[in-house]
Amino acid sequence: MNKPSVVVLDDDEDNLLILEAALTKRGFDVRAARSCADARALLDGREADALVTDLSLGDGTAFELVSTLGRRRPRALVLVTGFGGHADREASAAAGFHAHLVKPITFDQLDRALRAALGNGAPRVPVPGTM
Repeated sequence: MNKPSVVVLDDDEDNLLILEAALTKRGFDVRAARSCADARALLDGREADALVTDLSLGDGTAFELVSTLGRRRPRALVLVTGFGGHADREASAAAGFHAHLVKPITFDQLDRALRAALGNGAPRVPVPGTM
C-alpha cells in the first residue's frame, strides 16, 4: 500500500522539521515547503494527498495559496495555527480546510485529522479539538 503523500508548509524552520519528522514516523510520505512558492513548486512537480500548513507565511497566507492551486489542490487540507477564534475557524472552513488545529497541538491530533480527511474522501470531518 502506498503511503499517503503530505506537503507540510511552515516558514518556521523548527516547526517544519518537527512536523516533517513526526508525520514521516507515522507513515506518511512527507515533502517540506518553507513558503507558498515552495509549496506551489512541490505540487507542480508531484500531486499530494494532503497539505498541512500554518496560516501566516512569509509570502502569503494558506488561504491565498489554496485558492490558487486549482487541480493541484490536495484532497485533504489541515490548518495548524495559533489563531483559534470562531471567525478564524469559519474562515478556514470557508477556504476548504477539513481541520483547524490550534497550536500547541499533539501529533495524535494531527494524525487523526489527516487520516479522517484522507479516509473519507476529505469531507469536512469534525475532529475533537478542531472545528
